[in-house]
Amino acid sequence: MPSDIMTAEELAEYLKLDPQTIYRKFRRGEIPGVRIGRAVRFKRDIIDGWLRAASYRWDADQRQELREWAERFAKERGIAEDDVIAAVRAHRSRDR
Repeated sequence: MPSDIMTAEELAEYLKLDPQTIYRKFRRGEIPGVRIGRAVRFKRDIIDGWLRAASYRWDADQRQELREWAERFAKERGIAEDDVIAAVRAHRSRDR
């Protein structure tokens, strides 16, 4: 039975990629993993979720529908657009 925790080599085999591609994507923050000392490990369920999220694409109608919903939500709760923009910027700066 495969382990829930994978090395870069095991993940490379799982994703059908070169191990160096896995290391490069990990260093760039493009793939979720954990550094334990000098070793890098990847949790299978996290990788599977990352793959699902990365494969989902929104079309223009879905983006417009989400925008309209968000605008109604903010208006109903009295949330100003400037407050939303400030919150998004603060969130993005924490992620960098």
